[in-house]
Amino acid sequence: MVLLMAAPLELFSQNTLTVFQKDGQTVSFGFSQKPVVTFTDSSLVVTSTETQVEYLLSKVQKFVLTEDPTKVNQVQDELRKPVLVLDDYQVNISGAKPDATVRVLSADGKELATYKTDSEGSVTFTISELPVGTYIIRSNDLSFKILKI
Repeated sequence: MVLLMAAPLELFSQNTLTVFQKDGQTVSFGFSQKPVVTFTDSSLVVTSTETQVEYLLSKVQKFVLTEDPTKVNQVQDELRKPVLVLDDYQVNISGAKPDATVRVLSADGKELATYKTDSEGSVTFTISELPVGTYIIRSNDLSFKILKI
């Protein structure tokens, strides 16, 4: 359950609360005054003179309180979670860092191929030419082990 009583982030805000939920959703709120963060047994509670926001702790991955609303995007980039989808022999990676080098390694660590993510942190390539075996797909912010059979 999420109780939202704060107004969405406004440009005039000086204090920004960003809540990163375990389901991948991110919500940001702007406050003209610095809010007070407290906890109950089951909730994160943020209170200001203007409003109150409450999140169940079981659904919160992390929260960040900044005094500069421009820092919200920087925090979101730092918490980006890469996702790999393997469809037949096609590898699709999304959510990685933009312009990152992605390496395909053999089980013994030998580099077999390299790819570059685009400006959105996505890349697609095929492993159809590789023989049956275990491979590691690695970048600075991701590491996946796949088995080609």
